[in-house]
Amino acid sequence: MNPQLLSTIKETPFFDQLEGDRLTRAISAFHPVRFERGEIISGVADVDARTYVIVDGVARAVRVNEDGRCLTSGLLDAGMVFGRLPFVDDMRTEQVEALVDCDVLVATTNDLQTLAAVDPIVARNLARSNALRLRASEARLAGLAFQPVPARLATVLIELADHVGKVTPEGVRIDVRLTHGSLAEMTGTTRETLTKVSGWLRSEEIASIERRIIWVQDWNALLAVEEGTRTMPGRTSKVVVEL
Repeated sequence: MNPQLLSTIKETPFFDQLEGDRLTRAISAFHPVRFERGEIISGVADVDARTYVIVDGVARAVRVNEDGRCLTSGLLDAGMVFGRLPFVDDMRTEQVEALVDCDVLVATTNDLQTLAAVDPIVARNLARSNALRLRASEARLAGLAFQPVPARLATVLIELADHVGKVTPEGVRIDVRLTHGSLAEMTGTTRETLTKVSGWLRSEEIASIERRIIWVQDWNALLAVEEGTRTMPGRTSKVVVEL
């Protein structure tokens, strides 16, 4: 294994507090694979039961409904676990796409489950990753329920900026290739509404969404849109959920 990659793997949160033979045994359960930006890392069509750990990069997790509709359930970065999870007999409803080039570790789910059964640190790190994903999913669900579309889009842009943004004299540059359709999935809205809201952000010189790149020109204004203190004309700052 590449020494630089091995060093990065050792620093990955999934292997936190593993040392010596325990670290070697844990790493040996996986093999590294590199996925280029835009590639599908794991999907609903996977035949074998595999579990994945991101070592470096950022990916997008998408839930796929039976009728083919998709909804982004969250972004995954270093240390996050996905695919078929140990101790869980679930349906393959999640697809994970690399937003940037990603280094990923792959193991058979059975091998990882055996490892977690005998090593409490591996089991703890696995549970921590699942808990972090659950918390992020709950926050995203709350946003879909209670935030208007401009605030939801602002949240998505801020999340992308936090993961892959680069600060430049012109603003925050986000190098991801996302169509309006993909960005609409991440925001939980239609492509038409996404286009209208992104047009407003551009006209206000807050953010510019292009096919291959996103620019955030006014970070404070984007935060205000997320908080609901700056609103798009014709859009309310609150969403009422009827039960």
